[in-house]
Amino acid sequence: MKVVDDFLSYEVFSRLEHEICGDTFPWYFNDHMTRRGDDKYQFVHNIFNVRYGGVMSGMFGLFEPVIRELGVKELDRIKINLNPRTFFHRKGHWHIDNNPNDPHQHTKTAILYLNTTNGWTEFKNHGKVKNKMNRIALFDSQLIHRKVTCTDEQRRIIVNINYQ
Repeated sequence: MKVVDDFLSYEVFSRLEHEICGDTFPWYFNDHMTRRGDDKYQFVHNIFNVRYGGVMSGMFGLFEPVIRELGVKELDRIKINLNPRTFFHRKGHWHIDNNPNDPHQHTKTAILYLNTTNGWTEFKNHGKVKNKMNRIALFDSQLIHRKVTCTDEQRRIIVNINYQ
């Protein structure tokens, strides 16, 4: 795993943050956080998913600098997650981002943090990465991890990118 602070230039990150964290960005209710029936919820915006034909949002162009910076050869998915503040930290289910039975199997995951909160991403047997604006966590898609909500800000927003 690799963690990089100030991953994007100020200009590129500011544009992403302004668009996504603004009050006109379209969020969609998702009745689960990790898997259906987990009795948790979040708001999402799907940008790209190869399984559903590729580009799913008019916001895709915002992510072209991120894709270039990551050196993406093959893009699988870009999804933005918004988790509202919770009274106590709520942990998602342990999971991996890679399904070995999927023909669109990817090997890398990047989590880009869009705001600073006291939430984090926890990695089984590998510690945790705290939410910090413009920080990115890069790791193998087989690494078991889970999200943890924040209690100090209105929302925790991350971008999840799966690629090769």
